[in-house]
Amino acid sequence: MPTSEPKMFLLTIIMCVFYAVTNAASSSSGTCYVPSDRQWLVRGLQTQLENWASLQSTPDPSVLIALNLAEDHNLSVITQLVRQIKETAGTEMTSGKVALYVLALRSACQNPADVTTPEKHVNLVQVLEEKTKEEIEHIHTTGTPKTTYYQLALDTLALCVEKSPELENPATTLAKAALNNSFHFDGRFSVDTAAVANLGLFCVYEGKISPQQSKITGTVTAALTHITKQILNEQQSNGLLGNVYSTGLAMQALSVTSEFYSANAWNCPKTLNEVLSKITEGAFSTPAAASQILPSLVDKTYLDVRGLTCSSETVTVHYTIINKLTQPYFEYSTTVKVPKGSVLLAVLEAAKQLNASEFSFQTEETSWGPMVTSINGVQGSTNEKTYWQFLSGKTPLEQGVGSYKPKDKEEIMAMFSRY
Repeated sequence: MPTSEPKMFLLTIIMCVFYAVTNAASSSSGTCYVPSDRQWLVRGLQTQLENWASLQSTPDPSVLIALNLAEDHNLSVITQLVRQIKETAGTEMTSGKVALYVLALRSACQNPADVTTPEKHVNLVQVLEEKTKEEIEHIHTTGTPKTTYYQLALDTLALCVEKSPELENPATTLAKAALNNSFHFDGRFSVDTAAVANLGLFCVYEGKISPQQSKITGTVTAALTHITKQILNEQQSNGLLGNVYSTGLAMQALSVTSEFYSANAWNCPKTLNEVLSKITEGAFSTPAAASQILPSLVDKTYLDVRGLTCSSETVTVHYTIINKLTQPYFEYSTTVKVPKGSVLLAVLEAAKQLNASEFSFQTEETSWGPMVTSINGVQGSTNEKTYWQFLSGKTPLEQGVGSYKPKDKEEIMAMFSRY
Protein backbone atom coordinates (compact mmCIF):
# COMPACT_ATOMS: atom_id res chain seq x y z
CA MET A 1 0.00 0.00 0.00
CA PRO A 2 1.55 3.35 -0.98
CA THR A 3 2.31 6.04 1.54
CA SER A 4 1.75 9.72 0.86
CA GLU A 5 3.50 11.02 3.99
CA PRO A 6 6.53 12.60 2.26
CA LYS A 7 4.30 14.39 -0.28
CA MET A 8 1.84 15.44 2.37
CA PHE A 9 4.68 16.72 4.50
CA LEU A 10 5.92 19.02 1.74
CA LEU A 11 2.39 20.17 0.93
CA THR A 12 1.64 20.84 4.57
CA ILE A 13 4.76 22.97 4.91
CA ILE A 14 3.57 25.16 2.04
CA MET A 15 0.08 25.46 3.50
CA CYS A 16 0.99 25.89 7.14
CA VAL A 17 4.33 27.66 7.36
CA PHE A 18 2.63 31.08 7.40
CA TYR A 19 1.12 30.41 10.82
CA ALA A 20 3.15 27.57 12.34
CA VAL A 21 6.08 29.70 13.39
CA THR A 22 3.86 31.96 15.47
CA ASN A 23 2.33 29.18 17.55
CA ALA A 24 3.91 28.74 20.95
CA ALA A 25 4.90 25.41 22.44
CA SER A 26 2.84 24.25 25.39
CA SER A 27 3.99 23.50 28.89
CA SER A 28 2.45 21.47 31.66
CA SER A 29 3.63 20.65 35.19
CA GLY A 30 7.12 21.96 34.52
CA THR A 31 7.56 20.09 31.26
CA CYS A 32 7.01 21.18 27.70
CA TYR A 33 5.68 19.28 24.73
CA VAL A 34 4.80 19.81 21.10
CA PRO A 35 1.15 20.90 20.81
CA SER A 36 -1.21 18.94 18.61
CA ASP A 37 -1.40 21.59 15.90
CA ARG A 38 2.36 21.35 15.38
CA GLN A 39 2.78 17.59 15.58
CA TRP A 40 2.91 17.52 11.79
CA LEU A 41 6.40 19.01 12.04
CA VAL A 42 7.59 16.12 14.20
CA ARG A 43 5.95 13.51 11.98
CA GLY A 44 7.49 15.12 8.91
CA LEU A 45 10.94 15.10 10.48
CA GLN A 46 10.55 11.45 11.42
CA THR A 47 9.41 10.54 7.91
CA GLN A 48 12.43 12.32 6.47
CA LEU A 49 14.68 10.39 8.84
CA GLU A 50 13.12 7.08 7.80
CA ASN A 51 13.48 7.95 4.12
CA TRP A 52 17.14 8.82 4.60
CA ALA A 53 17.81 5.62 6.53
CA SER A 54 16.15 3.41 3.92
CA LEU A 55 18.49 4.75 1.23
CA GLN A 56 21.76 4.57 3.16
CA SER A 57 24.16 1.63 2.85
CA THR A 58 26.16 2.76 5.90
CA PRO A 59 24.06 2.77 9.08
CA ASP A 60 23.92 5.67 11.54
CA PRO A 61 23.27 4.32 15.06
CA SER A 62 21.93 7.71 16.19
CA VAL A 63 19.15 7.39 13.61
CA LEU A 64 18.15 3.97 14.95
CA ILE A 65 18.06 5.32 18.51
CA ALA A 66 15.93 8.30 17.50
CA LEU A 67 13.43 6.24 15.51
CA ASN A 68 13.06 3.65 18.27
CA LEU A 69 12.39 6.40 20.82
CA ALA A 70 9.68 7.83 18.53
CA GLU A 71 6.30 6.15 18.17
CA ASP A 72 4.84 4.49 15.09
CA HIS A 73 8.18 4.03 13.39
CA ASN A 74 8.57 2.15 10.11
CA LEU A 75 9.43 -1.42 11.10
CA SER A 76 11.05 -2.21 7.77
CA VAL A 77 13.50 0.67 8.25
CA ILE A 78 14.22 -0.48 11.81
CA THR A 79 14.87 -4.01 10.55
CA GLN A 80 17.23 -2.74 7.88
CA LEU A 81 19.16 -0.57 10.34
CA VAL A 82 19.52 -3.38 12.88
CA ARG A 83 20.84 -5.72 10.20
CA GLN A 84 23.31 -3.11 8.94
CA ILE A 85 24.52 -2.29 12.43
CA LYS A 86 25.07 -5.94 13.26
CA GLU A 87 26.95 -6.46 10.01
CA THR A 88 29.25 -3.47 10.58
CA ALA A 89 29.82 -3.94 14.33
CA GLY A 90 33.46 -4.61 15.13
CA THR A 91 36.55 -3.81 17.14
CA GLU A 92 38.00 -1.29 14.69
CA MET A 93 35.59 1.51 15.71
CA THR A 94 36.33 4.34 18.13
CA SER A 95 34.99 4.05 21.66
CA GLY A 96 32.22 6.58 21.04
CA LYS A 97 30.98 4.78 17.96
CA VAL A 98 30.94 1.48 19.84
CA ALA A 99 28.92 3.24 22.57
CA LEU A 100 26.37 4.46 20.01
CA TYR A 101 26.14 0.95 18.55
CA VAL A 102 25.48 -0.42 22.05
CA LEU A 103 22.73 2.14 22.68
CA ALA A 104 21.24 1.61 19.22
CA LEU A 105 21.02 -2.17 19.59
CA ARG A 106 19.60 -1.84 23.10
CA SER A 107 16.95 0.56 21.76
CA ALA A 108 15.97 -2.13 19.22
CA CYS A 109 15.60 -4.80 21.93
CA GLN A 110 18.82 -6.46 20.81
CA ASN A 111 21.58 -7.65 23.16
CA PRO A 112 24.79 -5.72 22.36
CA ALA A 113 26.78 -8.31 24.29
CA ASP A 114 25.73 -10.95 21.76
CA VAL A 115 25.89 -9.55 18.23
CA THR A 116 25.70 -12.53 15.91
CA THR A 117 25.70 -12.72 12.11
CA PRO A 118 26.57 -15.62 9.80
CA GLU A 119 30.10 -14.19 9.55
CA LYS A 120 30.94 -13.26 13.15
CA HIS A 121 30.08 -12.96 16.81
CA VAL A 122 30.94 -9.79 18.74
CA ASN A 123 30.46 -8.79 22.38
CA LEU A 124 30.16 -5.03 21.89
CA VAL A 125 29.85 -4.33 25.63
CA GLN A 126 33.21 -6.00 26.21
CA VAL A 127 34.70 -4.08 23.27
CA LEU A 128 33.36 -0.85 24.77
CA GLU A 129 34.83 -1.62 28.18
CA GLU A 130 38.26 -2.22 26.65
CA LYS A 131 38.17 0.91 24.50
CA THR A 132 37.00 3.03 27.43
CA LYS A 133 39.99 1.82 29.45
CA GLU A 134 42.22 3.01 26.60
CA GLU A 135 40.59 6.45 26.78
CA ILE A 136 41.24 6.69 30.52
CA GLU A 137 44.81 5.43 30.27
CA HIS A 138 45.46 8.10 27.65
CA ILE A 139 44.09 10.75 30.02
CA HIS A 140 46.39 9.55 32.81
CA THR A 141 49.36 9.61 30.43
CA THR A 142 48.77 12.75 28.37
CA GLY A 143 46.00 14.67 30.13
CA THR A 144 43.54 14.17 27.28
CA PRO A 145 41.40 11.24 26.04
CA LYS A 146 42.51 9.05 23.16
CA THR A 147 39.64 10.58 21.16
CA THR A 148 37.51 13.27 22.85
CA TYR A 149 35.59 13.85 26.07
CA TYR A 150 32.43 13.68 23.98
CA GLN A 151 33.24 10.05 23.19
CA LEU A 152 34.13 9.31 26.81
CA ALA A 153 30.74 10.78 27.77
CA LEU A 154 29.03 8.41 25.31
CA ASP A 155 31.08 5.54 26.73
CA THR A 156 29.95 6.34 30.26
CA LEU A 157 26.32 6.62 29.19
CA ALA A 158 26.33 3.29 27.33
CA LEU A 159 28.20 1.46 30.12
CA CYS A 160 25.67 2.77 32.64
CA VAL A 161 22.72 1.70 30.49
CA GLU A 162 24.31 -1.77 30.30
CA LYS A 163 25.02 -1.75 34.07
CA SER A 164 28.65 -2.60 33.38
CA PRO A 165 30.86 -3.46 36.37
CA GLU A 166 33.53 -1.33 34.68
CA LEU A 167 31.50 1.87 35.07
CA GLU A 168 33.06 3.43 38.17
CA ASN A 169 36.37 4.46 36.59
CA PRO A 170 34.96 6.23 33.50
CA ALA A 171 32.21 7.89 35.55
CA THR A 172 34.75 9.24 38.05
CA THR A 173 37.12 10.35 35.28
CA LEU A 174 34.31 12.09 33.39
CA ALA A 175 33.00 13.82 36.51
CA LYS A 176 36.47 15.11 37.43
CA ALA A 177 37.00 16.34 33.87
CA ALA A 178 33.73 18.26 34.10
CA LEU A 179 34.75 19.85 37.40
CA ASN A 180 38.10 20.81 35.83
CA ASN A 181 36.28 22.60 32.97
CA SER A 182 37.71 20.23 30.35
CA PHE A 183 34.68 20.29 28.04
CA HIS A 184 36.02 22.83 25.57
CA PHE A 185 36.68 22.47 21.85
CA ASP A 186 38.75 25.04 19.98
CA GLY A 187 38.59 27.27 23.03
CA ARG A 188 34.78 27.22 23.28
CA PHE A 189 32.60 25.36 25.75
CA SER A 190 31.10 22.28 24.07
CA VAL A 191 27.39 22.07 24.89
CA ASP A 192 27.19 18.71 23.07
CA THR A 193 29.88 17.19 25.29
CA ALA A 194 28.36 18.62 28.45
CA ALA A 195 24.88 17.37 27.51
CA VAL A 196 25.97 13.78 26.88
CA ALA A 197 28.12 13.87 30.04
CA ASN A 198 25.06 15.03 31.98
CA LEU A 199 23.01 12.13 30.63
CA GLY A 200 25.72 9.60 31.47
CA LEU A 201 26.41 10.97 34.93
CA PHE A 202 22.71 11.33 35.73
CA CYS A 203 22.30 7.66 34.87
CA VAL A 204 24.99 6.97 37.49
CA TYR A 205 23.36 9.39 39.94
CA GLU A 206 20.01 7.62 39.65
CA GLY A 207 21.63 4.52 41.07
CA LYS A 208 21.40 2.32 37.99
CA ILE A 209 24.72 0.82 39.09
CA SER A 210 25.91 -1.57 41.78
CA PRO A 211 25.91 -0.48 45.45
CA GLN A 212 29.70 -0.79 45.51
CA GLN A 213 29.91 2.21 43.19
CA SER A 214 27.87 4.50 45.46
CA LYS A 215 31.07 6.06 46.84
CA ILE A 216 31.39 8.17 43.69
CA THR A 217 27.97 9.78 44.19
CA GLY A 218 29.42 12.96 45.74
CA THR A 219 31.75 13.61 42.82
CA VAL A 220 29.02 12.83 40.32
CA THR A 221 26.53 15.13 42.07
CA ALA A 222 29.01 18.00 42.10
CA ALA A 223 29.74 17.44 38.40
CA LEU A 224 26.04 17.40 37.49
CA THR A 225 25.47 20.68 39.31
CA HIS A 226 28.47 22.26 37.58
CA ILE A 227 27.69 20.99 34.07
CA THR A 228 24.02 21.94 34.29
CA LYS A 229 24.93 25.50 35.24
CA GLN A 230 27.35 25.69 32.31
CA ILE A 231 24.71 24.47 29.85
CA LEU A 232 22.20 27.01 31.16
CA ASN A 233 24.83 29.74 30.74
CA GLU A 234 24.82 28.94 27.02
CA GLN A 235 21.16 29.92 26.59
CA GLN A 236 20.62 32.32 23.72
CA SER A 237 18.02 35.08 23.65
CA ASN A 238 15.89 33.02 21.23
CA GLY A 239 15.89 30.00 23.56
CA LEU A 240 18.51 27.88 21.83
CA LEU A 241 21.12 26.17 24.00
CA GLY A 242 24.49 26.78 22.40
CA ASN A 243 23.44 26.59 18.77
CA VAL A 244 20.58 24.93 16.92
CA TYR A 245 22.50 21.66 16.55
CA SER A 246 23.55 21.32 20.19
CA THR A 247 20.07 22.21 21.47
CA GLY A 248 18.59 18.73 21.00
CA LEU A 249 21.12 17.02 23.28
CA ALA A 250 21.01 19.92 25.73
CA MET A 251 17.21 19.61 25.97
CA GLN A 252 17.63 15.92 26.77
CA ALA A 253 20.12 16.73 29.52
CA LEU A 254 18.09 19.52 31.11
CA SER A 255 14.87 17.50 30.99
CA VAL A 256 16.32 14.85 33.31
CA THR A 257 18.38 17.09 35.61
CA SER A 258 15.69 19.58 36.67
CA GLU A 259 16.56 19.06 40.35
CA PHE A 260 19.91 20.76 39.69
CA TYR A 261 18.48 24.15 38.65
CA SER A 262 15.67 26.47 39.67
CA ALA A 263 12.28 26.37 37.96
CA ASN A 264 12.79 29.65 36.11
CA ALA A 265 16.38 28.97 34.99
CA TRP A 266 15.28 27.42 31.70
CA ASN A 267 12.32 28.42 29.56
CA CYS A 268 11.70 25.07 27.88
CA PRO A 269 8.62 26.19 25.87
CA LYS A 270 10.67 29.03 24.41
CA THR A 271 13.45 26.62 23.41
CA LEU A 272 10.98 24.17 21.92
CA ASN A 273 9.16 26.90 20.02
CA GLU A 274 12.43 28.05 18.43
CA VAL A 275 13.36 24.46 17.48
CA LEU A 276 9.99 23.95 15.79
CA SER A 277 10.49 27.20 13.88
CA LYS A 278 13.92 26.00 12.75
CA ILE A 279 12.37 22.83 11.33
CA THR A 280 10.36 24.90 8.87
CA GLU A 281 13.57 26.69 7.89
CA GLY A 282 15.26 23.39 7.04
CA ALA A 283 17.81 23.52 9.88
CA PHE A 284 17.62 19.76 10.45
CA SER A 285 18.17 18.74 6.85
CA THR A 286 20.77 16.03 7.58
CA PRO A 287 20.29 12.67 9.32
CA ALA A 288 22.77 13.64 12.07
CA ALA A 289 20.93 16.86 12.91
CA ALA A 290 17.46 15.32 12.70
CA SER A 291 18.36 12.30 14.82
CA GLN A 292 19.70 14.50 17.64
CA ILE A 293 16.61 16.70 17.85
CA LEU A 294 13.87 14.07 17.37
CA PRO A 295 14.08 12.45 20.86
CA SER A 296 13.44 15.79 22.59
CA LEU A 297 10.48 16.45 20.30
CA VAL A 298 8.83 13.19 21.40
CA ASP A 299 9.68 13.88 25.07
CA LYS A 300 12.37 11.18 25.27
CA THR A 301 16.09 11.01 26.08
CA TYR A 302 18.82 8.47 25.43
CA LEU A 303 18.20 7.20 28.97
CA ASP A 304 14.79 5.98 27.84
CA VAL A 305 16.37 3.15 25.86
CA ARG A 306 16.43 1.36 29.24
CA GLY A 307 12.67 1.42 29.54
CA LEU A 308 11.52 0.55 26.04
CA THR A 309 9.08 -2.35 26.02
CA CYS A 310 10.64 -5.33 24.31
CA SER A 311 7.96 -7.85 23.49
CA SER A 312 8.94 -11.49 23.81
CA GLU A 313 5.99 -12.51 21.62
CA THR A 314 6.94 -13.90 18.23
CA VAL A 315 5.18 -15.27 15.18
CA THR A 316 6.35 -18.27 13.20
CA VAL A 317 6.29 -17.91 9.42
CA HIS A 318 6.92 -20.61 6.80
CA TYR A 319 8.68 -18.91 3.89
CA THR A 320 9.18 -20.41 0.42
CA ILE A 321 10.88 -19.01 -2.68
CA ILE A 322 10.15 -20.56 -6.08
CA ASN A 323 11.65 -19.92 -9.50
CA LYS A 324 10.28 -22.01 -12.39
CA LEU A 325 10.77 -19.41 -15.12
CA THR A 326 14.51 -19.20 -15.71
CA GLN A 327 17.36 -21.59 -15.11
CA PRO A 328 18.70 -22.57 -12.74
CA TYR A 329 15.27 -23.41 -11.31
CA PHE A 330 14.93 -23.66 -7.55
CA GLU A 331 12.52 -24.02 -4.66
CA TYR A 332 13.69 -23.42 -1.11
CA SER A 333 11.74 -23.28 2.13
CA THR A 334 12.55 -22.25 5.67
CA THR A 335 10.75 -21.42 8.91
CA VAL A 336 11.61 -18.28 10.84
CA LYS A 337 10.45 -16.48 13.96
CA VAL A 338 10.07 -12.71 14.05
CA PRO A 339 8.66 -10.34 16.70
CA LYS A 340 4.89 -10.08 16.65
CA GLY A 341 3.81 -7.14 14.52
CA SER A 342 6.84 -7.33 12.23
CA VAL A 343 6.41 -6.57 8.54
CA LEU A 344 7.16 -9.13 5.82
CA LEU A 345 10.55 -7.58 5.16
CA ALA A 346 11.61 -8.78 8.62
CA VAL A 347 10.78 -12.34 7.55
CA LEU A 348 12.99 -12.00 4.49
CA GLU A 349 15.77 -10.59 6.66
CA ALA A 350 15.45 -13.47 9.12
CA ALA A 351 15.57 -16.04 6.32
CA LYS A 352 18.65 -14.36 4.90
CA GLN A 353 20.32 -14.48 8.31
CA LEU A 354 19.67 -18.23 8.51
CA ASN A 355 20.86 -19.02 4.99
CA ALA A 356 22.23 -16.18 2.90
CA SER A 357 23.27 -18.50 0.06
CA GLU A 358 19.63 -19.37 -0.70
CA PHE A 359 17.58 -16.49 0.69
CA SER A 360 19.62 -13.44 -0.26
CA PHE A 361 17.54 -10.62 -1.69
CA GLN A 362 17.71 -7.01 -2.82
CA THR A 363 15.20 -4.19 -2.55
CA GLU A 364 14.61 -0.88 -4.22
CA GLU A 365 12.95 2.07 -2.49
CA THR A 366 9.81 3.31 -4.27
CA SER A 367 7.01 5.71 -3.42
CA TRP A 368 5.08 2.60 -2.35
CA GLY A 369 7.83 1.57 0.06
CA PRO A 370 10.58 -1.05 -0.39
CA MET A 371 10.11 -3.38 -3.39
CA VAL A 372 11.94 -6.69 -3.71
CA THR A 373 13.83 -6.66 -7.01
CA SER A 374 15.76 -9.94 -6.74
CA ILE A 375 15.86 -13.12 -4.66
CA ASN A 376 18.70 -15.63 -4.68
CA GLY A 377 20.33 -13.71 -7.51
CA VAL A 378 17.28 -13.83 -9.79
CA GLN A 379 16.38 -10.30 -10.88
CA GLY A 380 13.04 -9.08 -12.15
CA SER A 381 13.07 -7.45 -15.59
CA THR A 382 10.75 -4.93 -17.20
CA ASN A 383 11.92 -6.08 -20.64
CA GLU A 384 10.97 -9.67 -19.88
CA LYS A 385 8.02 -8.58 -17.71
CA THR A 386 9.19 -10.67 -14.75
CA TYR A 387 8.92 -9.84 -11.06
CA TRP A 388 8.75 -11.45 -7.62
CA GLN A 389 5.15 -11.94 -6.53
CA PHE A 390 4.35 -12.52 -2.85
CA LEU A 391 1.45 -14.69 -1.76
CA SER A 392 -0.15 -15.80 1.48
CA GLY A 393 -0.94 -19.41 0.73
CA LYS A 394 -2.34 -19.02 -2.79
CA THR A 395 -3.62 -15.47 -2.39
CA PRO A 396 -1.50 -12.62 -3.81
CA LEU A 397 -0.66 -9.95 -1.24
CA GLU A 398 -2.13 -6.51 -1.79
CA GLN A 399 0.44 -4.82 0.46
CA GLY A 400 4.20 -4.53 0.00
CA VAL A 401 6.91 -6.20 2.06
CA GLY A 402 7.32 -3.01 4.09
CA SER A 403 3.64 -2.92 5.09
CA TYR A 404 2.24 -6.47 5.24
CA LYS A 405 2.39 -8.09 8.68
CA PRO A 406 2.36 -11.92 8.58
CA LYS A 407 0.28 -13.84 11.10
CA ASP A 408 1.49 -16.71 13.24
CA LYS A 409 1.97 -19.98 11.29
CA GLU A 410 1.27 -18.19 8.00
CA GLU A 411 2.70 -19.60 4.78
CA ILE A 412 4.34 -16.91 2.67
CA MET A 413 5.51 -17.64 -0.86
CA ALA A 414 7.70 -15.57 -3.16
CA MET A 415 7.03 -16.73 -6.74
CA PHE A 416 9.08 -15.52 -9.71
CA SER A 417 6.30 -14.56 -12.11
CA ARG A 418 5.37 -12.78 -15.34
CA TYR A 419 2.84 -10.03 -15.77
